[in-house]
Amino acid sequence: MRKFDVCIIGGGAAGLIAAAALDENLKVCIFDKNEIPGRKLMATGGGRCNITNDACTHKKATLDFFASLGLETYCDEEGRYFPYSNKAKDVAEILVRAQGKNIKTFYSHKVEAVEHGETGFTVRAASGQKVVTVKAGYVILATGGKAAPQYGTSGDGYSIAKALGHEVSRVYPILAPVQCEESDVIDFEKVKGIRARGTVRLLKDGAPVAEAGRERGEIQFTADGISGICVFNLTRYITAEDGEKVEEAMGRYTLSVDLAPDLYEGSLSGRKSALGVLTGELAASVDRYVAGAGCGVEIIKDIRLGVKKVKGWRNAQCTAGGIMTSEVNMRTMESLKTPGLYIAGEVLDIQGPCGGFNLQNAWETGYKAARAINKKTR
Repeated sequence: MRKFDVCIIGGGAAGLIAAAALDENLKVCIFDKNEIPGRKLMATGGGRCNITNDACTHKKATLDFFASLGLETYCDEEGRYFPYSNKAKDVAEILVRAQGKNIKTFYSHKVEAVEHGETGFTVRAASGQKVVTVKAGYVILATGGKAAPQYGTSGDGYSIAKALGHEVSRVYPILAPVQCEESDVIDFEKVKGIRARGTVRLLKDGAPVAEAGRERGEIQFTADGISGICVFNLTRYITAEDGEKVEEAMGRYTLSVDLAPDLYEGSLSGRKSALGVLTGELAASVDRYVAGAGCGVEIIKDIRLGVKKVKGWRNAQCTAGGIMTSEVNMRTMESLKTPGLYIAGEVLDIQGPCGGFNLQNAWETGYKAARAINKKTR
């Protein structure tokens, strides 16, 4: 049985930065189900990798760390930081290159069991018929959540955490498109693919969800609902209460869409058509409703769309829920249940909006875990 100082489970953002930040004298192994490191990371930000955001409290530490590895970044007009090359693949590559010589990688290996004993951890993983078992003094659990399973994230970390004494809150997909109930105003099938500027509010039982606020941006119409970053961000607040069936919970939510956020309702009064404010296909859909309902085009200031569901894991960018942060020392990321276990990234019950906030969480928690282990082993 091979012995290591540290075993990292998960070769995504949190796992890769942890590996890059661990002292070079430490003997480290990394297990990941994918055949290449950072597979999901390479798909983030539309393939550009939105590293962090100007609004993130500890963004400077993240940017300084990447700069120390030679990665140049730039900030766009919305406060989002990207690699200067605009290639997410380069972020993964530079983290891999930063790893010490004592790192052994086991890609295409699924971790099946982690046991904790007096002498540390025993980790067993399999690749087809091949089984690998290692001993390690410390484990960094950085498996990610369940969002985007096409990139290998399937929630394995939750069962590992439970086996090691942790509680896991209910997980559900967020930062995803919304499937809406049929609308009298919008004919989704006829406007699918259309994009429009607007604002969106989330209502629950007819009242605004205060925490959600009003999101502004580009709204994308799909065959059965709406999408876009402003919609994605609101999905963080579409939840079922304890004991409530998901289908019943969804029925309590409504999206209020304003397709003319820069125009006052009074300025739309008396218009015979929405054309000139909205693009042709959208205007035709609204005009048909206005003609039948006997109302004015000012309806576009508050189009109510019932929520049928948030699109599933394959469409989601992030996971809500996960390992309870109350069971983790958030300064060091060490488990309060199992000494020597460190937890980082999306597997934790930490979520943020689109724009680099969730990657910042992965960088920050992965780096904290590595730094804490370095301190203990020096």
